[in-house]
Amino acid sequence: MAVREETCVRVVLFDDMRGSTALKERLARRSDEEAFHDLRREHDDLVREMVERDGGGEVLKSTGDGVIVVFSRPSIAVERAIEIQERLHEHPHLRVRIGIDMGEVKLRWDGDRPTDVFGLHVDMAARALELASDGHICVTRPVYTDAFSWVTKKKIAWKEHGPHRVKAGDPPLDVFEPYNANLTKPLRKLRGDKVVTGARRRAAPAKAAPAAPAGDVAVIRPWEAVARDGREFAARGAGVMYWFRVPLGGISYPEGFRSFLQPALENDRITKIRFVLDASHEPIRRVWDELVLPLVEEWGGGRPAASSSGDRGRLEVADGKSLAWVFVDLSREFSPCFKLLVSDLDLDEDTESEAQVFLSTAARTVWLRDGTEQAIRVPDAVLRIRPGTNESLLNALNAVANQWDSLFT
Repeated sequence: MAVREETCVRVVLFDDMRGSTALKERLARRSDEEAFHDLRREHDDLVREMVERDGGGEVLKSTGDGVIVVFSRPSIAVERAIEIQERLHEHPHLRVRIGIDMGEVKLRWDGDRPTDVFGLHVDMAARALELASDGHICVTRPVYTDAFSWVTKKKIAWKEHGPHRVKAGDPPLDVFEPYNANLTKPLRKLRGDKVVTGARRRAAPAKAAPAAPAGDVAVIRPWEAVARDGREFAARGAGVMYWFRVPLGGISYPEGFRSFLQPALENDRITKIRFVLDASHEPIRRVWDELVLPLVEEWGGGRPAASSSGDRGRLEVADGKSLAWVFVDLSREFSPCFKLLVSDLDLDEDTESEAQVFLSTAARTVWLRDGTEQAIRVPDAVLRIRPGTNESLLNALNAVANQWDSLFT
């Protein structure tokens, strides 16, 4: 058969068996070395079955302890990687780690079958593999960016680990971890070294500043920092979360949904999520109906569809957790856009109040289902208010929330 090479864009996946050398020695002591090779063949057959089903991807070759795979679509690569980890979750011996990158590579063909792949993105996938621990998956930002919008949100969650490198001198990889939240938790720390960007190093003072009081107000910007703070606000908070006149651009994009609303949905200590939305601004209602609610319903995995009557609606997103919304005319309301956490009065647990007040927003354009173009706004600066010395400000925001609270009962 003719051997040829071609340049193309592919998703490259590396898979590696856990501690294969130690496993080989242990099985050889217990039985014989052939027992390890039986296990290796079981692994190879399982991976090939998962990867090549319905033409999803192709196993190129074995690395001895794993395989190299290529896909055409990053969403399929992530979904099949999750399936592999699901199948091996309770296996008595087999554990694998997986690394994925994508980009332009050189693909070698023997006749009509690809047999090898070369290039920088092959190296990046191998480094992503080295950052992962057994039972986990690490992907680079290009894979995450393309896959996130297409993979099903019913069981695949994501954790952003940030820039990491395997060893000094390597270029940093911006790493994300997809995982099945019903089976496992993401890694708290990757195997490599966390990279502090040059901008952060330059901004750091020569001497460590004294710790700020817990109640200090902090101004946070730009959008990336606001998104990180939004995740932390939702992931660590508790009680009832109010969203008052918040620009929906911050959550309607898949990226924004992941940063702002999904962590609140996944946080068991947040029992109710309540939106007060501006009925005087028509694009808000359309963005809510056509972009935000479908993301929430998809995340909920087919729970009862949202029930609504007029300007009010409710969705049971999980056992003991609800998301509700009201549309009211806020054209003459002078209160700022904000998010607020307060204690749930239906429960015995007292929780601390905290808030994010939106200081400024940047305009973005979205396309709705009917093909029309709408301008929405995403937050690029917020005032973060923590409990302590700012109780009066938190009480003022709580009073605004109470003004509309009866509409949710």
